[in-house]
Amino acid sequence: MSWRTFEEECTAYLNEKYGIKFEQQGESDSTVSDILYRGKDKDFYVEAKMPNAQCGQFVLLPDLKNSVFKYSAKNKTSENKYTRMIVDFMDSNFDKFYNSGTAGLDINMPKSVFYNWIINYYKEKGAEFFITKDRGKFLIFPVDQFHKYFDVTAKYREKKSGSSGLNNSNKSDFEYAMGIEGIDFRFNGLDIISDSHLDGIKVSGNKYDYLVRGNGRNYKVRKLSNTRNANVIFSIELIDYDVEQQKRDVIQFENAISTH
Repeated sequence: MSWRTFEEECTAYLNEKYGIKFEQQGESDSTVSDILYRGKDKDFYVEAKMPNAQCGQFVLLPDLKNSVFKYSAKNKTSENKYTRMIVDFMDSNFDKFYNSGTAGLDINMPKSVFYNWIINYYKEKGAEFFITKDRGKFLIFPVDQFHKYFDVTAKYREKKSGSSGLNNSNKSDFEYAMGIEGIDFRFNGLDIISDSHLDGIKVSGNKYDYLVRGNGRNYKVRKLSNTRNANVIFSIELIDYDVEQQKRDVIQFENAISTH
């Protein structure tokens, strides 16, 4: 299952169980959390996470002259004390980390630092709860209880940077890429229309790679970046959790949506 489908499933579950109060928001925009709860006098977000998933990242640029890592100005997250602890650890092991490549290198330091970074990150985005799924059952818990449900690891590795919408300057390159694959389509502005099922396909032109997203016959095109940045990437995996704890956490969630 894709993360997009999982977010849709979580949103549908919340609306079915608690009333039509939840709206899927984030999609591919990492600056916005996944599901918005609209209350009478307060809104907040619920972050949807698959049992195995990535869970936040930030770019660190190696400064070879000074043998330190610089927090990139392009990061969409603000630097905090937990970021600083990670950077200090990597600075002290600079020669190991700076050339980690696409395979990456594990950051072996206390996991409490990673947990606190994640909690801080999602609180900044307005998230108050997480939702995940275990063997067909949805689990909901407050952001502060994250460590009771997930193991977390962190790695420093090179990764292609984000994507942007198709524009007129690369429209012909995309058309060329689709032609190579023999895919029939027509433009509708910068979107495309096709009778073929194209959601999720990637095609390569002379200049860029492109990702097609959409439903039915109407699709949007994302231009994928050619640049690679070295990221600290957090990965999570669901662990055995306390069933009684989950019952208490669900009650806390239900109280939050009933009082707001």
